Amino acid sequence: MKRIGRSLLSGVMFLLLGTGAAAPGPALADGGEGKKIYEAHCLSCHGVRGDGKGPRSRELSPPPPDFSDPAFWENRTDSFLFHVVQNGLGSMPGWSETLSPGSIEDVLSYLRTFRR
Repeated sequence: MKRIGRSLLSGVMFLLLGTGAAAPGPALADGGEGKKIYEAHCLSCHGVRGDGKGPRSRELSPPPPDFSDPAFWENRTDSFLFHVVQNGLGSMPGWSETLSPGSIEDVLSYLRTFRR
């Protein structure tokens, strides 16, 4: 009986852990589409290289972050970044009226390509 209980528990744990690994998220986003959106809506402030040195960046306080700086990515969750793009923060406006949630995910996927 103990063997059956352990086997059952192991099976349940495997299923629970396995379903977490397949959760939808940024991996499903389209970085190519994200690049197009970034170039149309983000590049003027965040720059071609994502370094925060776009043509309009000098007008902004605080200045846009440098996405190529590893320190930028520390302690920033996907949900936090999604919230910032959707609702804005500091000198960045929210884009919820312009970008769908899927488009925001696409942009975040593209932003990850700037990581060093």
